[in-house]
Amino acid sequence: MAKNCENTFLLQHGGTAQSQRFRNALAPENLKLNDFSVAEWMQFAHTFAKEVNYFSIENDTTPAGTWESFFLEKDKIAAFINEIESGSKLTPHLTLFVCFLKLLEISKNRFNSITKRHLDFYYQEILQIEKKAPVSDQVHLIFEVAKNISETNIEADTFVEAGKDSEGKRLQYTTNKEVVVNKAAVVSLKSVYHHHKKSATEQNALYAASEVNSVDGKGEPFKENPQWLPFGYPQHYKPSLPLDTPKLGFAIASPTLNLQEGHRDILFHYATNKAFTSLTNAQLSEVIEVYATGEKGWLGPYKIETTSKTGFATVLSGNVLDLFVAIPKSEPAITPYNQEIHGEGFTTTHPVFRFLLKTTQPEYAVGYSLYTQLVEKRILAASIKVTVSEAENVILRNDLGNLAANKPFHPFGAQPIAKSAFYVDYPEAFSKKWTNIQLKGDWLNTPPDFREHYIAYRKNNSSRNLSPSLYYKTLYQEFTDGIFQAVKEVDGFKITANTPTNLYVDDNDYFKAKVTLNNNETTDTLTSNHVLFSSEGDPFQLQLSVNAKSNYVVGKTGPLKLALNQSFLHAIFPQVYALAITNTEDTLLPNEPYTPILEKLYLTYTATQMVNFLSPPGTTKNLDKIQLFHEHPFGQAENNNTIVPKYCVGGALYIGLTNTKALQQVQLLFQLLEGTENPLATSFTQNEKIEWAVLSGNDWFPLQSNHLLGNTTDNFLKTGIVTVSIPREASIEHSLLPSGMVWLRAKTDKSFDTVCRFMAIKAQVVTATFRNNNNELSHLENGLPSETISKLTQRDAHIKSISQPYGTFGGSPEESDSHYYQRISERIRHRDRAINLWDYEHLILEKFPEVHKVKCLTHTLDSNFHAPGNVALVVIPDTVNQNAFDIFQPRLSTAKRNEIQSYINQLNTLFVTAQIINPQYEEIKVSLKVRFNTGFDEHFYTTKLEEDIKEYLSPWAYKTTAGLRFGVTFHKSKLIAYIEQLPYVDFLDSVVLRHIKTPETTGEVKTNIVPSSPKAILVSAKQHDIESIQSNCKKKTPNTDPICLP
Repeated sequence: MAKNCENTFLLQHGGTAQSQRFRNALAPENLKLNDFSVAEWMQFAHTFAKEVNYFSIENDTTPAGTWESFFLEKDKIAAFINEIESGSKLTPHLTLFVCFLKLLEISKNRFNSITKRHLDFYYQEILQIEKKAPVSDQVHLIFEVAKNISETNIEADTFVEAGKDSEGKRLQYTTNKEVVVNKAAVVSLKSVYHHHKKSATEQNALYAASEVNSVDGKGEPFKENPQWLPFGYPQHYKPSLPLDTPKLGFAIASPTLNLQEGHRDILFHYATNKAFTSLTNAQLSEVIEVYATGEKGWLGPYKIETTSKTGFATVLSGNVLDLFVAIPKSEPAITPYNQEIHGEGFTTTHPVFRFLLKTTQPEYAVGYSLYTQLVEKRILAASIKVTVSEAENVILRNDLGNLAANKPFHPFGAQPIAKSAFYVDYPEAFSKKWTNIQLKGDWLNTPPDFREHYIAYRKNNSSRNLSPSLYYKTLYQEFTDGIFQAVKEVDGFKITANTPTNLYVDDNDYFKAKVTLNNNETTDTLTSNHVLFSSEGDPFQLQLSVNAKSNYVVGKTGPLKLALNQSFLHAIFPQVYALAITNTEDTLLPNEPYTPILEKLYLTYTATQMVNFLSPPGTTKNLDKIQLFHEHPFGQAENNNTIVPKYCVGGALYIGLTNTKALQQVQLLFQLLEGTENPLATSFTQNEKIEWAVLSGNDWFPLQSNHLLGNTTDNFLKTGIVTVSIPREASIEHSLLPSGMVWLRAKTDKSFDTVCRFMAIKAQVVTATFRNNNNELSHLENGLPSETISKLTQRDAHIKSISQPYGTFGGSPEESDSHYYQRISERIRHRDRAINLWDYEHLILEKFPEVHKVKCLTHTLDSNFHAPGNVALVVIPDTVNQNAFDIFQPRLSTAKRNEIQSYINQLNTLFVTAQIINPQYEEIKVSLKVRFNTGFDEHFYTTKLEEDIKEYLSPWAYKTTAGLRFGVTFHKSKLIAYIEQLPYVDFLDSVVLRHIKTPETTGEVKTNIVPSSPKAILVSAKQHDIESIQSNCKKKTPNTDPICLP
């Protein structure tokens, strides 16, 4: 048994191309049994006449010569034939001879056609295999209904005019089926794509296009040949401008966020069902932008606070997300949301805070990481806590009327008495679920010490309510029955009383107030003896802090009431003063009672609001107090399930339709550049489909078979029509996407390049097929161009116009004789069975004309070339006048390869498994230094040299006549010889060739590059390293300085 089995034959075998199937020598018309022309017959007659003896009448036994003289010599035949054509006089015997030769031409043509007639007889009469009949082409027509017509039906077999054929006969097409056309139109196309990286050089990232059918995804029109990817594309996809990252995040609306003024601290709290991976506060602040509704528009952006205050701190840890936002006093008021002012699509009348994530990769990798964390967590509870400090616009009044808060005021009146009241109202705080309210103000003109100020205000022993405000600097006198008695000296000392027992105001805490709060229809006492004059500040301050009781009714509380427990002794001041001035000389005049006056009053309050989603269904409270929203790329939607919207890996195409109604049918044409899908991308399996849905409110309603009536696009791999019956659930009012339209969504979890590029999506499409009325069928070869068809054969008043945006397709003329003979001869040889190498290659080439070349590798499986029972078939697609994802490395899609594999495995034996594979393309990367000839632009010719190298290594990418070949090798010397012959190249230096077998490697430096396997084809790299050698000219130094002055 042979042990040294090599795959030399597999390496040398170049496969079979479509052009190699047809051999001109075997064509019946090229095999002539009699191919003599008139000139050749005359030359033959002259030559033959030399061998025929001529006998004269006198002597019939001895030849008198030959018949050569009766015929023309070779060099005179051409001139003689010209004389025949010009009608010149001929000798009788040559005239008869030429007539004979002309008549012989008729029998010669019939004689020469005996091969073809024999083949036709055998193929058609014996084998009874007919030629393939012509196939009528089809066309997509766009119908527009008349202005005053909402919808109309187009009957099946409705004729449209397509001009005339070469014989002057009318070309007509007829509609395939009855279709109802209406005014529905495609007016908006958007996309969102979540890319999953496939290599270390890529990034997981999100992308969005507000107008996906544009150059930049934002509306810039194409200059020519519009083509775009329906689901968007990632940043590393170079042929197009980069798309923006989508506006993703979350928002919260609540009346608690109505914050008009002051320093405003807000804590947003989320509790989730899963733990977070911790991020620092600095990281959160960097990737989250905060916006709030203001009076004239959106306020912000604000930052997440990285520092903490009591009760306020940013935290992402465990199952908790807390975001602390501080709004400075200088910022405008935060007001309720108004769509006319703020735009967007929030379904709320409350103030809104928006949290938008920065997810651009790689700049904000933390933002993308945060999004992936947030999208996986379910919300269990959410709450808001706000603290507003230094609020000034409080509503003030006392028993006498309203007070102005922006200037000093008497809170209890000019002469306050016991139970005089001061009312403080702040609807912003009392309308919320407040937990604490604080008042702070500076008293004006207060004495340094209330005890000293009122030290002469005394109570007598009989409790007479007399307070003569007398103060003695050196003496203390008892007061009895209105007479002051000097304290006597005892042992030479004056007796003083440091703590009088009959003072009214014995310290600074004497004056107090009762604090109450209206609670719905009742009054709650918050504190009975609140000290009015706090000595913590200088001057005295009013400092009040009250906590809410647990049973108050939210929105039904306020105002806050402060009622004096004592008077300020204004009522008795006249009497005291009168007694003082009638007393002794040493008596000082009493101080006037202090009248409370506040310079400014500030209010601080804390309020909270919480909603718990763990409550049983239907019992969740406060949903109207806190509304949670998802920030989608093109709108917003209220959602309480997760913090941010979920956009899974893959893409979504959004199609906006206007002028459509529920239960109407819409025919959508998806015009694709077929063949532009990436063959290396994971394609759809048999059971995988693009998912269709319609927007109902802000929820996506899946389209089932009763609504998705037809789809011929094969998952966006070929041009086709999608027929949708708009379900009842469809609506035009929503905030997830712009309102006023019915939105369809096509969604997939595949890569962006799994599908073909799009040219357009158009509504109201009707398919028509060519109707053959004994026409000349040459147009079936290439189809009719666009805009050929523009009118109905029989005018319809309900139809305004018909347009043909694209050429006809799918037609083919009758099978030619050459193809017929080739097909049948191959059929006779392989007998529709795949047994040997020749069978496999020719069966595939015949069945799939889009395949340019097939190379059969017997007993081959993957990289094992000694695998009995396995056959690998390497296929190369046809790239001439075809769309290709990568012209340098053309490949067939997975779907097409699966189709070929299914076909060929039905024709081989059960003991053999055939596998259809793409070639293994191995790149050659060139690095060199070059000096260009004088006068050639270095920048331009550096680029041109790179293109010329690419063309040399991969000629099929530039010339339609060049094809891909297996087994081709490249030697560095050949490349150098080619480059040096270019007219703009002077010389080369440091030429290096790298053999890159896989994209993940940098390649191996080689002089002679040979394909590494029978499946491999050497191709040019996309980029080459070319460095221009600069000339190094030394400046000549003059021997003497030039003379510059006369």
